Amino acid sequence: MSSEVLENLLKKDIYEDTWEWWKAHLYFLREDKDFHEAEAVFKEFSMYRSRSCGIDS
Repeated sequence: MSSEVLENLLKKDIYEDTWEWWKAHLYFLREDKDFHEAEAVFKEFSMYRSRSCGIDS
């Protein structure tokens, strides 16, 4: 594998792990009824997700 392919695989793994962490974080905030913080986290991650490092899923 070329270094570019390996780098893209690493970015995809990091992106998927980050996505799972954010989903879990939002779930716990909603369970604690911390809706303001949940909304802020959602908005922050929405910006992050929209510029997903050019990774094709």
